[in-house]
Amino acid sequence: MIRIWLLLAGLAALAPGSAQAAWWKAQSRHFTVYSEGNDERLRGFAERLEKFDYLLRTVTGIADPEQGSPVTVYLLSRDDKVQALAHNPNIAGFYTTSDRTAFAVLSRGGKASKFDFGAEEILFHEYTHHFMLHHFPAAYPAWYVEGFAEFFSVVKFPKDGSIEFGHIPMARVPGLVLNSPYPVKNLFARDTDGLSLRDGDRYYGTAWLLTHYFQYENTRRAEMKRYLTDLANGVPDLQPDAYFAGGLEGLEKDLKIYMRHRLSASSLKTKTMTIGTITVSPVDPAQGALTEDELRLMNHPKTEDLPGLVNAIRAIAVKFPDSAYAAALLAEAEWKAEDKARALADADRAVALNPGLSRAHAVRAEALLDRAHDSNTPGDWKAALSAIVRANRADTEDPVPLELFYRYNVMKGGPMPAIGYDGLYKAFTLLPQNPDYRFTYAHAEAARGNYARASQLLDPIAYSPHGSEMRDAALKLKAELDAQAAKTKPAAP
Repeated sequence: MIRIWLLLAGLAALAPGSAQAAWWKAQSRHFTVYSEGNDERLRGFAERLEKFDYLLRTVTGIADPEQGSPVTVYLLSRDDKVQALAHNPNIAGFYTTSDRTAFAVLSRGGKASKFDFGAEEILFHEYTHHFMLHHFPAAYPAWYVEGFAEFFSVVKFPKDGSIEFGHIPMARVPGLVLNSPYPVKNLFARDTDGLSLRDGDRYYGTAWLLTHYFQYENTRRAEMKRYLTDLANGVPDLQPDAYFAGGLEGLEKDLKIYMRHRLSASSLKTKTMTIGTITVSPVDPAQGALTEDELRLMNHPKTEDLPGLVNAIRAIAVKFPDSAYAAALLAEAEWKAEDKARALADADRAVALNPGLSRAHAVRAEALLDRAHDSNTPGDWKAALSAIVRANRADTEDPVPLELFYRYNVMKGGPMPAIGYDGLYKAFTLLPQNPDYRFTYAHAEAARGNYARASQLLDPIAYSPHGSEMRDAALKLKAELDAQAAKTKPAAP
């Protein structure tokens, strides 16, 4: 029986491979999965991802199966490869965005014990964040953002075809049972930034427990719904104590009682589910050889690391002189390293090899737009625009050329054409999880005088559970936009 997800809806292991193994690709409706080394279970992995997407859409009421941005998943052969990419020795997977896609990187290794995090649990947690940000962006408390993702992190797929969810995340049990739950008052008062490993485990576990409590114990569900609604609506001076009978102390007392009971889970029948075609195929040898370097390039490398990365990509690309993919990736790396002449030359070579490759046209457009900005001559502006148009025609669903067209008009000066705003809006809707697109679109809305809308767009960044310079910038900009919105708000009659 499905339990309706009232709180959100009411608001707007694979086997290890070798380092030299070939790459394989599974393509489904909502996911592209790259696996280092072929595995007969790759198709099943992609199928479970599609079932998980169906689960989230069903319980949250997203009826359109095509609505939402696709996610690319990379399954690497070892944990240390994932950790090196993430620059973090304590994780087994991560999710982020590039300017072109949302992607997750995981290890294909299995769990050492039932109290460890498996690849699917990590991916389900991160995809839930992705899904929530796409369909329900708002100012949620940090604990609810993480608790919601934890709630859906453990999903089972019985042989009868159903989907079970709401199970206990066993990796959080030691923190809850041995170290005790994180104090509810502190949970409501802070985010995850700066927590120790021990307290972080307690924080996530308690966030899951509290989310589970409000999902299955209806005595306090109305209180939580009102609290989340007021928080999302920006009610000033919001005091959590006032929303719950007995205050947060009373809520914590009830939560500890709830934890001692047998906890429920849910089962979703899948009679109406249509997964669609899943194709599994070998990856082009050039792309397979460059996949890990492409991941390094996508994952926001440090400036000082770029020269070495360019050299690594060039050393492999030279082995594939007829590969447009290799030439385009090299051009992208060179552009990021500010080797502009080589970037343009390799982009030209990639276009010559494959005139339909959007990313090659996009690098050309970047280079020609930079040249036009420096020279400010009509011929260079025309060449830049032509490259942007070709990039868009090559792939109308690539957000990069759409943002480039908006940037072209900003840099050239003069009134922004309506189609410029429309293109930026489409880039944003294709990948709303990308903070750069969200910031740019917020600035565009502010430029049109839509200060309240611009401020609202920044909510998912400003109220992220994780501290960052971008979160600080979003909070600062929101304050400025809110002040402007107050000045332009019509006076009450």
